[in-house]
Amino acid sequence: MTEYTLIGKNVPQVDGRAKITGGARFTDDLKLEGLLCGKLLRSPHAHARILDIDTSRAKKLKGVRAVITGHDTARVKYGIFTFTKDQYFLPTDKVRYIGEEVAAVAAVDEEVAEEALDLIRVEYETLPAVFDPEEAMRPGAPRIHDQVDPLVDEFIKYNVGVYGKREYGDVEEGFKQSDCVRRESFRTQSVNHLTLEPYGIVARYDTYANKVEVWCPNQAPFQKMRALANLLELPLNQVIIRKVAIGGAFGGRSETFPADLAACLLSKLTMRPVKIRLNREETFLLRQKHPVIIDVGLGVKRDGTIMAIDIKFTADGGAYISTGPIATGFPFTIVEAIYRTPNIRYESFEVYTNRPVCGAMRGHGGQQMAYAMDSMLDTVAEEIGMDPVDIRLKNAMKGGERLPSDSYVRSCGFAECIEKAGDRIGWREKHGKRNFRGVGMGCAPMISGFNMGFRTGSSAFIKFNEDAEATLITGLIDCGQGNETMAVQIASEILGIPMGNIRIICADTELTPSDPGNYAMSSTFVSGNAVKAAAEDARRQILEIAANRLEISPGDLELKEGRVRVKGDPEKGMSIKEAIRDGFRSRPVMGRGYYMPNLDLQTGWVTGKLTGQRTGAYTFGAVTAEVEVDPETGTVRVLKAVGAQDVGFALNPMAVEGQNEGSLSLGQGQALYEKIYWDRGLMLNPNFLDYQPPLATDMPVMETVIVEPIDQDGPFGAKEATETTNIAIVPAILNAIYDATGVRIRELPATPEKILEGIQQKKRREDG
Repeated sequence: MTEYTLIGKNVPQVDGRAKITGGARFTDDLKLEGLLCGKLLRSPHAHARILDIDTSRAKKLKGVRAVITGHDTARVKYGIFTFTKDQYFLPTDKVRYIGEEVAAVAAVDEEVAEEALDLIRVEYETLPAVFDPEEAMRPGAPRIHDQVDPLVDEFIKYNVGVYGKREYGDVEEGFKQSDCVRRESFRTQSVNHLTLEPYGIVARYDTYANKVEVWCPNQAPFQKMRALANLLELPLNQVIIRKVAIGGAFGGRSETFPADLAACLLSKLTMRPVKIRLNREETFLLRQKHPVIIDVGLGVKRDGTIMAIDIKFTADGGAYISTGPIATGFPFTIVEAIYRTPNIRYESFEVYTNRPVCGAMRGHGGQQMAYAMDSMLDTVAEEIGMDPVDIRLKNAMKGGERLPSDSYVRSCGFAECIEKAGDRIGWREKHGKRNFRGVGMGCAPMISGFNMGFRTGSSAFIKFNEDAEATLITGLIDCGQGNETMAVQIASEILGIPMGNIRIICADTELTPSDPGNYAMSSTFVSGNAVKAAAEDARRQILEIAANRLEISPGDLELKEGRVRVKGDPEKGMSIKEAIRDGFRSRPVMGRGYYMPNLDLQTGWVTGKLTGQRTGAYTFGAVTAEVEVDPETGTVRVLKAVGAQDVGFALNPMAVEGQNEGSLSLGQGQALYEKIYWDRGLMLNPNFLDYQPPLATDMPVMETVIVEPIDQDGPFGAKEATETTNIAIVPAILNAIYDATGVRIRELPATPEKILEGIQQKKRREDG
């Protein structure tokens, strides 16, 4: 393996000092001159027709600078995809969930803004509501949307916003050839992203320049720019998303929200900057993880060979589609890319209900699917008398194989992940004891750079000052993963200058080139490749300048430790600073790079094309968990979790380890503790105290295993890291609970009540 100076080494985050000393600026830290306070009025009804909105009293209140309703907007519908534009921000026809925004105010301070909201009068006609996706699909259920453009029109009368079906091979024939066929149903719950930073936005509309600047925590500045430009009916260059520190994302900062449009319009009306700061309850309302019902049929031969998989995936999307096509489409990847399966049928539904909107959250449907699939795999393994590790190794995907959809898996360390995760937990010694202490395994694949059309690619630039210090300009955004560090690390390695000599400007739509954002696990594979290409372009230019001066071929030179050196004779050469200054006399060094994954832009969850290369690369992971269950209370304690991840090549092992630990802790909360409770569409626990996420004292011993099957297309061989362990930890814990107790939990979270009830039922069956 090539020996690098920085790549593959532990490197601290370039923005770490600012964050730990309080120097990082978050949205709420912004104090612009003339800043007004914005507030949103929300619906008290789950489903109601809006008959009238009277804002006259609010407008007369001293200190109020502007009041808006949907009538003040351009009446442009919002949606992630063209065919999913189903939401008016600030609706004028009807509200579809409790908490939906119907009006907004801007005032001199928060007290006046709150008083103004109380003065707005909205007349509603309440309508029948539906809160369960299965009920919503039945004939006669209240119709939530009267006119939308769904993917399959005939389903809309049953509140189906998105429908999809994929079938490869002959599923019924596969079941006939199976020695063991099981069918079961699983349910997952609503959970929240639980970002430490509540959502907020600052908008400053420059009426004279006819442009608006926006600061807000977001995962994809260029996506937000495009959405706001559509909503405001402005050219793209007149909507500017500025960089700001982000206090957590996990998928929940990947969209545009009514608060964004409201802040922009209020700023335009008042000609002053406006800040809308949501409280914790309002932040809970923004997006949820999709609760789903998964019906699984699985057929295997006696030797463990998987013959057929039949899936029905029903997602509760809430009142609007949002990321529904991805949330219901991506789980198919979990099915087809992990275990070799000749016959697959996958049918999915995104269903409208009168609950707040569901959207992207880490795993994006993958956690739910992996929970069901890996639980079923353990079930059939037990029935045919096979060890759960062995049945996974028997069917594990390998590098060089093609999936049923004809997508190619180039690099793959899946089998090694399974083996190492099992070894590190002590699988062979601990599994199957059934003494209220057990071990379990979960597995998952992930994509690196899926099809987003022409937005799939990323660009980067590098320019130099005359002192040879560089500025890296890239559209990538860092939500805490260490993306900025990764980019600077790559550029530093290639250019042979210290990381401290490279300044990074990123995530500013006015200053930086386009980037996909934190979608599709693309930051390393796509954005990192673009940075690498820009650095290599700059390196080539530096070597050409030095070669001309030294009268030597550029191929005989290298960049190391701030110098252009003759290969094999490091004392000969010149400083990079000298080369850069020479460049200013003729052509300044400016590196330019671009990268687009090698995939089929006609295939994907949205296009309907069922075959073709779906992603730039695949990663794989396996998680093992050891749990202890109290037989008297049903309480589960996770003792240890091992996350083994195929990352291609770990550019920064310390960052991979940190991300893996975050992934394991997030999944543990969803497996055991976290759930949003509802009363007919009313969220009952939208706060940290009642929601009860896991605490530091609940965390197990966590171990990271890095598996490195170099991917020829990744930057230095790297791919996505640790998203698979975030998915796989959920089934690992649930399978460990079964190993400890013999109780199979088919509805998340695995609360003590469910486990205790299962233990008692099992005892009654055994007693006769």
